Amino acid sequence: MEKVLFGVLLFGLIMLFVFVLNYITQQVDMDKILQQKKNKYYTWFWYFYGIFFLICGLKNILFNESFLEGSLWVVISVTILVLNYKGKVFSNSSK
Repeated sequence: MEKVLFGVLLFGLIMLFVFVLNYITQQVDMDKILQQKKNKYYTWFWYFYGIFFLICGLKNILFNESFLEGSLWVVISVTILVLNYKGKVFSNSSK
């Protein structure tokens, strides 16, 4: 029962964090932020996302000994990182 309670509490805290983050971002006037700054944030977000997938994939390969699933995550992460490096992940409206 403790695992269920922990899961429910963790889910509740994550949802509260998302709601607070959503409220804060809605208060920001997005027109005041320069497009170059937005593009920089998008780029760093996708780099973080790609590295996160790479770590998950390597963890699955090395520690969980799930080569197929880990390889899939590694392929996804490398694809995201390469496309982000080439500037193809998000639409860049400033170009």
